[in-house]
Amino acid sequence: MAADIKTNEFFYNETKQSSKCGKFVNLLQFLAIGLVVVVLLYLVILLPNQVDGVSMEPNFRDKEQLFTDKTINLFRNTPIGASLNYDYDRGDVVVFPFEDILLIKRIIAKSGDFVKVENGRVYVNDTLLDEDYIDPLDKPTFMPFGSQATFREGETVVVPDDHFFILGDNRPNSKDSRFSDVGFVPAENLSGRVFLRYWPLNAFGIIGRGTTNLD
Repeated sequence: MAADIKTNEFFYNETKQSSKCGKFVNLLQFLAIGLVVVVLLYLVILLPNQVDGVSMEPNFRDKEQLFTDKTINLFRNTPIGASLNYDYDRGDVVVFPFEDILLIKRIIAKSGDFVKVENGRVYVNDTLLDEDYIDPLDKPTFMPFGSQATFREGETVVVPDDHFFILGDNRPNSKDSRFSDVGFVPAENLSGRVFLRYWPLNAFGIIGRGTTNLD
């Protein structure tokens, strides 16, 4: 009888150990799948970004946390992208590398557009640009001096094929396409389009395309 009790205890303990091992294996599998999903999200779909500085104020503040949609780069030159009109456009907030940092700016003009900066205002295709996301009197747009400028004040230039003219919302305090070392930004250099602000929580929300009188 005593032998039977010990045998039952042995099988009970063995079953208990197997159950613990099974749970541990399941946990490892769950973590591995989660890691793969996170890596795929980072490599293919999402890019987390932090706003550094004041160049996009008042719409984006220093240290805010954003998510950038990278899938636009996969589909923009495909039949699917064309059918869905899934491409970069004026008003999009985008991310692109400059030197050893990532800049967050806004697309103002695209391929084939005529651009002029004069008397603190931006003209696109001979139309004075009216932007709903900034006050032009509070944030006037001026060109840098001399060789620092991509083009001269009052000069009309055309945006090259598959390039964009990109500005910060805080025009007096932004390094952007007005400066020759940034210039017109090739589409292939864009990391993606900003679509979500997730921190701070009181500013959480979807980031849409800014509208202008050209839309």
